[in-house]
Amino acid sequence: MQKMARNENVPQIGSEHEYRGIRYPNVVLDSSIDRIKTFQVREDDIWVVTYPKSGTHWMMEIVGLILSDGDPDQINRSLYSSPAEMICTDQDFPTSKEEEKLHPLDMSPFLDVIEKAPSPRVIVSHLNFDLLPQDLLKAKVVYVARNPKDVILSYFNFIGKNPALPLTLDKAIKNLVSGEMHWGPWPEHVRRFWDHRDHDNVNFVFYEDLKKEPAKYIQKIASGIGRPLLEDVLRRVVKFSHIDAQKETFKKMAESGKENLVKGAGEYSFINKGISGRWKTHFTVAQNEAFDEWYKNKMTDTDLKFAFE
Repeated sequence: MQKMARNENVPQIGSEHEYRGIRYPNVVLDSSIDRIKTFQVREDDIWVVTYPKSGTHWMMEIVGLILSDGDPDQINRSLYSSPAEMICTDQDFPTSKEEEKLHPLDMSPFLDVIEKAPSPRVIVSHLNFDLLPQDLLKAKVVYVARNPKDVILSYFNFIGKNPALPLTLDKAIKNLVSGEMHWGPWPEHVRRFWDHRDHDNVNFVFYEDLKKEPAKYIQKIASGIGRPLLEDVLRRVVKFSHIDAQKETFKKMAESGKENLVKGAGEYSFINKGISGRWKTHFTVAQNEAFDEWYKNKMTDTDLKFAFE
């Protein structure tokens, strides 16, 4: 893989690096990736795992609402600020080299916080199955898979806000098909978790299914983590996990100074449109045809199928 050029005008924390053949943003610590393999998993842990831009924060909120009986004000978000492999990022990123020197981020591993947290812990990660703890499956695992065209578009919209990583849609597509997106190749990521879909502790959920039938799949998730919901609680979880309700929740948190989530460009940049099939209004015919050919070659030998609308 080609060595990446560095923009000397942007903060180092906002850039990226490569570790063992996979690209990561610089907020991911190589030492944490190594530590996670022997991380002590608890049986009552709930791991939310996704490929980036696949509905991570949506699922975090759903799980939090399940655990709080549908009350967004009672969600324990103490471990929501970062994926496990990142640094503690419960603050704004510097926007320039000068600001980074004046106000350096806390570079302590977020794993230090997670290890000391009380049960039940809701732990988030984007790492491939093979990089996660050896005894991961003794915990409850919720894996969210999203069609890769919408993953690309969400990635493009998100990364485009970072001046350290200028990006076009063509480049975003190339990054995914070449395996150069952060956290590694998409096909291997989704397929490794699909291999474990029948394990009692694994709940493999498609983003598109959750959008179409939220009540059905939220109840499935709740039952999978040992917290089946009464009908009135289920209605509250569906209501408050809707994207519009989430925006209101995070707005209230910001106003009260209680937010504990990574922000970007003065807003909660991880909350996008929450719509399936948006890629159709952005991909050109040529881009779509080239992507479909790549997808067919990579996914022809698996029964893992995605809805693209």
